[in-house]
Amino acid sequence: MISKKYAKYYKSQPVGDFTKLYPQLTAPSFHIWGREWDSGYRMDWFCVTEPFLMINDPHTHDFDQFLAFQNADAAHVNDFDAEVWLYLGPEGEQEKLVITETCFVHVPAGMVHTPLEFRIIRKPIVFMDIALTAQYVRVPEDKNKPIMREEPRHLPGKEPGTSPGKKKGTGR
Repeated sequence: MISKKYAKYYKSQPVGDFTKLYPQLTAPSFHIWGREWDSGYRMDWFCVTEPFLMINDPHTHDFDQFLAFQNADAAHVNDFDAEVWLYLGPEGEQEKLVITETCFVHVPAGMVHTPLEFRIIRKPIVFMDIALTAQYVRVPEDKNKPIMREEPRHLPGKEPGTSPGKKKGTGR
């Protein structure tokens, strides 16, 4: 139990349903909005159990991004039995990074990146997308495509700004 004084720093069950966006994500996912705490941070946590193309269009952001890849078994995070392809760099200079071990990838602000494809999944893996921003914006390398701005998602069965068992605005 957390006191009312510190309740604003705690978020219970930040589970989101990403299956409409990515039907291949059959396990629960977690999502943290930094703006919920007036913070320049957001994170998505996905358990990937089967191969799929997550993002196809090369794009940039105006913030740093960190991508983490690890085994889904927390007791054996380095037992990575998958192959993920991540492309880095602009058209004509793009390089394919083949990920076959637990790692972090730093994508600096302004760096063109993706496609991101989970090619082979022999054991479930965790993919974390950590962005140093409160507002996620994706600017396509192809200027004929629209800019994508992430809108706040509300978790199923919860009002914005509430946790289970709390009344909105009361902290209880």
